[in-house]
Amino acid sequence: MKNVKFLLFIILFCFVNVKVFATQTVFNVPSADVTPKGKVFLMEEVQTTPWNRDEAFYSTTFGAVGLGHNTELSTLLFNVGSPATENISLSVGFKSAIPIPGLKEKFPEREFKLTVGSNILLGLEGNGVGNWTYTHVSGRVPKINTRLTAGVSYGGRQGFGENSFSFIAAVEQPVTKKLSLIGDWYSGSEHWAGFLIVGGSYVLPKNTTLYAGYQIPNGPNVGAAGFVVQLAKIF
Repeated sequence: MKNVKFLLFIILFCFVNVKVFATQTVFNVPSADVTPKGKVFLMEEVQTTPWNRDEAFYSTTFGAVGLGHNTELSTLLFNVGSPATENISLSVGFKSAIPIPGLKEKFPEREFKLTVGSNILLGLEGNGVGNWTYTHVSGRVPKINTRLTAGVSYGGRQGFGENSFSFIAAVEQPVTKKLSLIGDWYSGSEHWAGFLIVGGSYVLPKNTTLYAGYQIPNGPNVGAAGFVVQLAKIF
């Protein structure tokens, strides 16, 4: 499996061009940002509960290539962890974040967008093929610049542990040019994404961003409370 992750990284790295910055997820909810054309976004996420041996850590590797026209091609490696999930899956798909006509011209600073995405889920441990599709609307609050996001998600068992429909929501609050307070949520108390995650992000040098948060499960069948750490870079 380490070879699979390394190959994924090399494939995406071949698209590297000049440097810009964006964010493709808040924590787990896809954001309204899209990788610019010809650029590459890479991110590694680790969810850890160091005091719980039954759920020591799980990781997700994410990459995206900007295609232009408000669209990116994305790939994810899900469910690598200790103890083993026995449900490692690879996904390939797209995300488009489209400025909403009329609102874009009337309120350009609000950044009203309709975001849609879909991914084919490929089970790497004999779990078949599934799909993850989501859509949401987002916009910024005047003056304080908070971005609010709300929508729905449907994910197959290859990525979420079971076929699941969820409401999704996110909030992003800039504090300084580098620091933001962020949080996101998937509804549901049976699938693996059913968490409220709250924390922050900080822009480091060279277009690298560090995310850190605390996840609170919707119910005991989701998983344990713990920490989420992400490191992202755009080339």
